[in-house]
Amino acid sequence: MTDVTALFALRLRTPRLELRLGDAAEVAALGELARQGIHPPEEMPFAVAWSDRISLPGFGEEFAAYHRDGLASWSPDAWRLDLLVRENGTLVGTQGLMAERFGAERVVGTGSWLGRAAQGRGLGTEMRAAVLELAFRGLGAVAATSGWLEGNRASARVSEKLGYREVGVSERSPRGVPVPHHDVWLERSDWRSPVAVELTGLEPCLPLFGAGQPPSDFSAAASD
Repeated sequence: MTDVTALFALRLRTPRLELRLGDAAEVAALGELARQGIHPPEEMPFAVAWSDRISLPGFGEEFAAYHRDGLASWSPDAWRLDLLVRENGTLVGTQGLMAERFGAERVVGTGSWLGRAAQGRGLGTEMRAAVLELAFRGLGAVAATSGWLEGNRASARVSEKLGYREVGVSERSPRGVPVPHHDVWLERSDWRSPVAVELTGLEPCLPLFGAGQPPSDFSAAASD
């Protein structure tokens, strides 16, 4: 099992947000935030309909296990970083960054959600910008993938604001019925962060990401 201790010192800070890993109690609090609602019940913005389970017995343990397993199965060839997002100290959601064979391919994916009380204020754009800065400026990624289900205009707007371009349409069936999924792609050369992002605690983590040394444009703002 890979020692991921260094990841707990990693911090991503934007003008309004701090992103970091959480301990067991903080992950449990995130699960309770999910229980309070993420989307209207008649909608499903996720490719996997995990939020349909929030009212079922055992959801809290399932939710915690998902976060534990992401760290327990971590390797430089396949990793998933699930960061808790706080606005002025208040937990508002989670932002993920993941990759397979990053050392060879340098491509990442993202995933996120916000509690309903935090939606509609641009936080989704700001927190995804934070992990894209981690990927492009901190880890030397060459591209980032994402996507949005037909009807999820909030996710589509975030991708549009951050410069992704659509590269195809696939299908997902979160509730058993096929739904168009818009596949989007962002090149490193097209990336311009709309907010300042401070990265701290990253350098000791670089081997865990399969990233080697910081890229040549790894600036002082991204160092410890």
